[in-house]
Amino acid sequence: MEFEQVTIPATEPETLAAWYERLSVDTDHADTAGGSTPQVQLGETTLRMTGADTAPPAHLAVRLAVEADQTVDWLSSRATILPIDGESSRWFEFLEATAIYFDDPEHNVIEGLCYATESHRNADSERVVDGLTEVGIPAPDPLALVEWLETTVGLSAWGTPSETFAWVGTRTARFVVIPVGQTWYPTDREAALFPLSATVIDDSAVRGRHRHPRLPYEIRIKHG
Repeated sequence: MEFEQVTIPATEPETLAAWYERLSVDTDHADTAGGSTPQVQLGETTLRMTGADTAPPAHLAVRLAVEADQTVDWLSSRATILPIDGESSRWFEFLEATAIYFDDPEHNVIEGLCYATESHRNADSERVVDGLTEVGIPAPDPLALVEWLETTVGLSAWGTPSETFAWVGTRTARFVVIPVGQTWYPTDREAALFPLSATVIDDSAVRGRHRHPRLPYEIRIKHG
């Protein structure tokens, strides 16, 4: 599974897109039905920002192709790192990855993941961000959303889904499903519903566009 494109709301989309330039990514605009939409290229993933009066905090995780010790220094000069129990990073054994959390001007909770099993480049290289590896989608009933993602969209849960947390996708790219009102780790920012669309490349899923009947989520499946 791979995230080709993800669209989230922003109260100041132009400002948010410009901020992402500090992560050494390219910014551009896309012509859409609603006009020109700013977008940034996060490695293999295009992240678009649409204008909105309000924009609840989203959770996104980017894959970083840099050794963890270099990543902390690289990020600390570009963003505000969100501490985890007083530390700047945390090792997740089940992911074989080091996580560093930070936020952007819209208070989205961004996670930088350095996978130990993947190849790494120097922090001075032009491309540090390799793509989105997680996209958060809150739900009033997480297990019902997981069921829709599996039975309608054709994706697969990774691990054992629960009422408080579920991954749907793969180790490379996955949706993170948590209850509305639960906080995005490691902050006190509560998850809330917001319009989100994603284009996913997954040969085993059901090709086409899938709109959830009650939640503001649209997922388009493409085959590679």
